[in-house]
Amino acid sequence: MKQSTVFSQVIKLIPRTYFEAAVRRHKGDRGIRQLNCWTWFGALLFGQLTGHDSIRSIERVFAYSEKHMKSLGLSSIRKSTFADANQKRPLALLEDVFFYLLTQAKLKAPISGFKIQGQLLALDASVIDLSLKLMPWARFRSNEACLKLHTAIDLAGDLPEIVVIGPGTVQDMKMARQRMSFKPETTIIFDKGYSNYSWYQSLIEEKVFFVTRMKTYPKFKVVSSRKTNRSKGYLCDQEIYIKGKTAGKSRLGKLRRISYRDPETKKKLVFLTNRFDLNTETICALYKARWSVELFFKTIKQNLKIKKFLGTTPHAVHAQIWVALIAYLLIQIIRFGNRTHISVPATMAILSVLIFSKMPLTILLGQLPRGNNNSNDSPKIQSN
Repeated sequence: MKQSTVFSQVIKLIPRTYFEAAVRRHKGDRGIRQLNCWTWFGALLFGQLTGHDSIRSIERVFAYSEKHMKSLGLSSIRKSTFADANQKRPLALLEDVFFYLLTQAKLKAPISGFKIQGQLLALDASVIDLSLKLMPWARFRSNEACLKLHTAIDLAGDLPEIVVIGPGTVQDMKMARQRMSFKPETTIIFDKGYSNYSWYQSLIEEKVFFVTRMKTYPKFKVVSSRKTNRSKGYLCDQEIYIKGKTAGKSRLGKLRRISYRDPETKKKLVFLTNRFDLNTETICALYKARWSVELFFKTIKQNLKIKKFLGTTPHAVHAQIWVALIAYLLIQIIRFGNRTHISVPATMAILSVLIFSKMPLTILLGQLPRGNNNSNDSPKIQSN
């Protein structure tokens, strides 16, 4: 039996029938004579997997590998038509593909290490720097341009459950409140940048749990305390009411305050949560697990192409970010399916080098040196 190339094995994880149905749903190929949505998407994905960061270089590879690309239903590309496609092909199509793959990845993802009912999501945002000269529409400050990628990572598999691409000028808290919703029984973990009493109360009313860092300035009243093991750094575990006009206006009810001193760094951290059912150690461990979202941002920024863009319009930039996220999900599906311990960056590296190799992914991943999933990045409780 003839073996498919690595690129073929990866792109075929997206059923062509599903993709074409999405194209019809969003009228992606209406009036198109050259460079249909499948080829446009395939070229963007190829660039993400191989590190090609210019239209001209992708054009050359497609020309040299024309026979192979045709076997995948991908036609040749030209710089002008590709640039035009980057302006017009629907972003909703890419979002559809992303959420289809997210569903597939969740079916294969490992179980979270926390035996807690409901999803565990780590919430954060990261800046994607852009060129102010080339993209003045993304102006952030007088001499800077950027977008922000807001996401909530599911701790079971480190999968981006929620994704919002927004302007750099919008605060993280505002974006979370306006563009994100969470299912009841979900526990979201976030840093002090999302501190907002009225939002906390709305989460409580929606039966959503949260674990966060407590700001240093609020006054509070202690109504009860639990015993803690101070020798392990757990200084106190209290049920409190926050005082002040802002907390009063938001009708914020009783919360739980946990003070922890890291035995290694000696840093004191104070957590705030509406979970009263979990022990002190678990609350601290949940906040420590927030490091997953930091690793996610680090991984996609260092291993995918979201620094140099193939187009300068908002549409082209957003399209490239969505395809980068799709590439990340494809990598995770491959990793989960092969039950490999090889890290995401290592898997990306082997795919980029051997993209036209005719070897099963199971063998390629099995031959790689096995390492820690998070490389040398150990999850430490962050003090920011």
